[in-house]
Amino acid sequence: MKTIIYYLSATGNSLYVARFLQAALQDAELRSVPEALVEGCLDVKADVVGFVFPLHYMGLPLQAEAFLARLSVTGSPYIFAIATCGVPYFGTFFEDVEKILSRKDLRLDAAWYLRLVSNYLPLRDTATDWRIRIRAWLAERKLKSIAQAIKDRRLHSTWQLLQKPCRRLHQEWKERQQRIDENFRCDTGKCTSCGLCERICPTRNILCPDGYPVWQHRCTECLGCLHICPVEAIDYGEKTKGRKRYRHKDVAPKDLLRHFPESDTSERLPS
Repeated sequence: MKTIIYYLSATGNSLYVARFLQAALQDAELRSVPEALVEGCLDVKADVVGFVFPLHYMGLPLQAEAFLARLSVTGSPYIFAIATCGVPYFGTFFEDVEKILSRKDLRLDAAWYLRLVSNYLPLRDTATDWRIRIRAWLAERKLKSIAQAIKDRRLHSTWQLLQKPCRRLHQEWKERQQRIDENFRCDTGKCTSCGLCERICPTRNILCPDGYPVWQHRCTECLGCLHICPVEAIDYGEKTKGRKRYRHKDVAPKDLLRHFPESDTSERLPS
């Protein structure tokens, strides 16, 4: 039984989940959403197809939505989706997935929220270490049951609370996409010009023509650049100053960097 799992991950939560399922399901193949979009690998034929994405503003990440709209699925596979999040059960994440799939005559067979650690520093500081350890333990227990449900191809639905206000919030966020990155700041006194912020950005929204990041106004607010900076030179306005950066303990920084064709780099550099 061939299984393909697509993931989108900025701080490692969704990649950790995808890897856990890959090990549990044994024959699963992992595919990065940003790389699939750039490479044009949007045709899938498998017995099981999974999506592991973070919850963004109580709905689908912008890049995940674009990916699902373009994805072509052959046959009628068992399809599951997992939303990694700090606060579960609120929003329209799975309703949005179902709407996109229904336009392709497909259905979402199973859906789960998985609570880990929120990386959204503009709202609040990262959870304390003891909370992170507890959430990791609880998440591993839940993932074992999720893996078994996938093996058995069981149907599974989940709560989606406060859908109307959450949909309104998500829509307002989408409408200001070109302004999302206006709050990012780089402290050039701290910056070492390592380029990690440019390499982690899933939409190629960051260029470093003079060694420092310049945002190009197509940000999806994944905050990967903020969290991966080894010297904490990047902040989101004043809100994130002094707040603890986060990465899942089982994911290395290099695992989160995108791997786009080298030829693409020269095309993106300003003349």
